[in-house]
Amino acid sequence: MSQYSISDLEKLSGIKAHTIRIWEQRYNLLTPSRTDGNIRSYDDDQVRRLLNISTLIKLGIKISRISELTDIEINTLLESSIPQASGEDAKISVYIHKLIAAGLDYNEAEFDKTFKEVIKKYGMVACYQKIIYPMLVKIGMLWGTSEIIPAQEHFISSLLKQKLYHAIEKLPVPPPSAETWLLFLPEEEDHELGLLIANYLLRAANKRVIYLGQRVPYYNLAAVIADTEPDCLQYFVVRYHSPEWLQTLMNTMKKDFPGIKKYVCGAAWLAEQVKLPKDHTWISDIEKFMQLLKK
Repeated sequence: MSQYSISDLEKLSGIKAHTIRIWEQRYNLLTPSRTDGNIRSYDDDQVRRLLNISTLIKLGIKISRISELTDIEINTLLESSIPQASGEDAKISVYIHKLIAAGLDYNEAEFDKTFKEVIKKYGMVACYQKIIYPMLVKIGMLWGTSEIIPAQEHFISSLLKQKLYHAIEKLPVPPPSAETWLLFLPEEEDHELGLLIANYLLRAANKRVIYLGQRVPYYNLAAVIADTEPDCLQYFVVRYHSPEWLQTLMNTMKKDFPGIKKYVCGAAWLAEQVKLPKDHTWISDIEKFMQLLKK
């Protein structure tokens, strides 16, 4: 079973660590174990409980009432409260927390059930924009800073990849004359979820996509560009790289592939440490990418 710090709980639930400590003292909501140095440590059950509590609070239920409930009663209340949620942000938070909890439990049936609910409610594009992308950012999977153990990360990643491949397969094939995007991950880059989401959104916008996937050697990239002459290149930087490494890559691509628009996706902090060449655009969140596609 995984172990989490109180800062991990803050990131996952959105509840401040100070508030979590107060709730422990006042309501005995969580029962962390402690190290010899009195550092709190929480297991999967504690994380799941806090996610549910956080969701109920967003649905307008007071913490004093929640504190009197067992885990079973909390789950029952959660299920009955979801349809009555009035605020859109609250509903979105519910779905995100349900998907995270299902991932922590390796519960494919619950993950699939929740996923189908949000697809039915929002449609595929809005589902990834409103639910999946924020969920991946929240748990750190999108930029390679995951706070969950690798097995759970792989479980969630595998489920989402299956659903993305299936969704992409169902889209009509754009005509050869459509704007062409070449999507790839540089060498040493393995985190493919962001690239797959971009693939789906581009295809849904009737763009032609040449998808190369993970760990593409630079010489292979050059050969494909020479053969296909794409209008745009898009790649993700997920693993930790030095700003110098990324600056060299961007400058080299500008020199080797002139006349092609280039879109690099990654955490905002890295963008602040490099100087973007004129043919590069930095995309740090899905809203910017959606705006780009609308243009």
